[in-house]
Amino acid sequence: MQNYRLKIYEELKQRIILGRYKQGAILNEKEICEDFSVSRTPYREALIQLELEGLLIIQPKVGVVVSPIDLQSLRDVFEMRTILEGVAAQLAFKRIQPHHLDVLKKTVEKIESLRPEDDIFSYLELDAQFHSIIQDAQGNQFLKDSLERLYNQCMRLWNTIENTAIVEDLLKISIKDIKKIYQAFIDKDQDAVERLIKEHFNSYLKTMAAHLITGFEDESISHYK
Repeated sequence: MQNYRLKIYEELKQRIILGRYKQGAILNEKEICEDFSVSRTPYREALIQLELEGLLIIQPKVGVVVSPIDLQSLRDVFEMRTILEGVAAQLAFKRIQPHHLDVLKKTVEKIESLRPEDDIFSYLELDAQFHSIIQDAQGNQFLKDSLERLYNQCMRLWNTIENTAIVEDLLKISIKDIKKIYQAFIDKDQDAVERLIKEHFNSYLKTMAAHLITGFEDESISHYK
């Protein structure tokens, strides 16, 4: 039963994050249970976990609704992730091990091998690898779980962008910051590590904020500056 619940949970989470289930959509319990060939019990257990993570809302007499993306939730996600990424950077600097630096070096080498014509998913994959290394290096499981949930929310927001031309250009610039962060770890420069990680993080989050919400006004964008 546990395996069924985990399987449904992971699949539903990916469908929401990748935009297959749009915000405000009502999930069809019968169809999903038939799709997975499971009973309602593991399905409903998975829903509870997804609701705790803010991806779903269980509404009496309405059903299970994919959580809407609004300006307030956007602000909340960005604010919390900015704070926690800073904490993770501090802990990672103190606790990073040689094998973490080896993986970070390999990520840098992959970045250096990228070509201008490579698609955006190559950059997103390397960005995800970078954040995974920092999460592992900082060593606090509760913080890691929290950052993973916030990362999923950010990826969900990312996948709502329709016109990504400007976003792609900025992300390709931002991803190169990883090389500087790696060098700061090698140089044992704590201030530089924290500053560069925050700059790396803020650059693409500001870009997402500017393009996610139609009519996003200048005073709203300034909230993140």
